[in-house]
Amino acid sequence: MLIQQVQRDQAEKIFISIKNVDADSITTGMGVRFVGGNAAAEIVSTDGINCVKLLTYALQAQMAGISKGDIPSNGYGLVQAYGYCDSIAVSIITNKTIGVSGSAASQLYPGAVAGTFISTLPVGNTVLSLDITPRCQVTAWTTAGLSDGYCAGFVRAL
Repeated sequence: MLIQQVQRDQAEKIFISIKNVDADSITTGMGVRFVGGNAAAEIVSTDGINCVKLLTYALQAQMAGISKGDIPSNGYGLVQAYGYCDSIAVSIITNKTIGVSGSAASQLYPGAVAGTFISTLPVGNTVLSLDITPRCQVTAWTTAGLSDGYCAGFVRAL
């Protein structure tokens, strides 16, 4: 775990090291989750470092963080687990803009494309129907429009 020294002029950030066991590479800004608990095949590979791209809201509680750089398949890399994040991959949907017009609009959820985030709850979920709020949260702090694929924000995955 890498923890940046506290400095008055820089945001605090925490990084962890992971191994990408996904079939393809994890790109900068993608959401990453620990394996285990999703399927029997994942349970046997759980060791606290193996990760894959984040895909569904239900698995957001297993989130490790946001990829700091490109991580090849079966390669190792850094994931930001806490703090201000320059680059969060967003799934661009026609006529939608991820913005910062309030706390509800700023909250990001795993998108349909593995590793990306959207600003609305997946179909069929409402905040009231969820048993608990995931301990991991990603919040947009800048606007991402139709031509953008990334926004800046804050990640809490500890």
